[in-house]
Amino acid sequence: MRKQKVLITGVTGFVGSHLVDYLLKNTNYKVFGLKRVNSQLRNISHIAKKITLINGELIDQTSLVNALIISKPDYIYHLAALSWVKPSWDMPAAYMQVNAIGTINLFEALRATNCKARILVSCTPEEYGDVPKEQIPITEETILAPVNLYAASKAAQDAVCQAYYASYKFEIIRTRAFNHEGPRRDILGALSSFAYQIALIERGLQKPTVKVGNLNAKRNFTDVRDIVEAYCLAIEKGIPGEMYLIGSNQIFTIKKCLQMLISLSSMKEKIRYEVDPIRIRSTELRILIGKFDKFEKLSKWKPKISFRETLKSILDYWRKFIDENRY
Repeated sequence: MRKQKVLITGVTGFVGSHLVDYLLKNTNYKVFGLKRVNSQLRNISHIAKKITLINGELIDQTSLVNALIISKPDYIYHLAALSWVKPSWDMPAAYMQVNAIGTINLFEALRATNCKARILVSCTPEEYGDVPKEQIPITEETILAPVNLYAASKAAQDAVCQAYYASYKFEIIRTRAFNHEGPRRDILGALSSFAYQIALIERGLQKPTVKVGNLNAKRNFTDVRDIVEAYCLAIEKGIPGEMYLIGSNQIFTIKKCLQMLISLSSMKEKIRYEVDPIRIRSTELRILIGKFDKFEKLSKWKPKISFRETLKSILDYWRKFIDENRY
């Protein structure tokens, strides 16, 4: 039986690395990963020899053509993006170039090589903006109204996907996965930042005060290891041209997440927290809660990992990282 060939853009990232872990459990896949020339390989160091890495840039179409010629993929998971919200106000053109124009470059490379791969594009619920409370939960029909430059670039990417599906009938399945967390996320993320600081405090490397931003935001939270399983189901079962919201019904404020993380610490009685103004965004999404009936009906997918287990895995990851990198 011929192995299915999979190309992952953003393979060295948080989600990309967990997707590789999941795919390699199935011996029917040969995995290729598109990476930037100077990418940090920490997230995939344990699996780098089991996949084929290809240098490439979303802003360089020639490199994307080359990646498609080498990999000849049956499936493409397009995860690569500039994805942190706060820096997007400082470099809006770069976000649009990578996230929207980069997706055009990938699709034009598909046209140039006559590649017929099925494509999953990872969009974001940030595109919905600050949805009024009376319109919660968010569904696939909720109007997009981005309020930050990251979300605007992803809304543009979304429109590009719809145009290429309509014009060329590319087999594009779009997903918007609500907040997903787990080990390997960069400390620019709130929960990862909290866990990293708690681990530093436990090792005596930081005073027992966690610096935080807005704690009032409320979100659905899903473990990244459940999300990558959902992505695989979406690319296999999804209807081209359709959008699917993905997430769990584990709903918490950021403040509750912080309190749960602190409760997992050996120093929970001593740890306090304080707001750091630099961590506050120019615009904030107060409530970002979705309804996932459409995808669950399609795939029968249900998340398996509890949020407490997710938080413990994040904290353990940073404890190990600090221990291994102390000099």
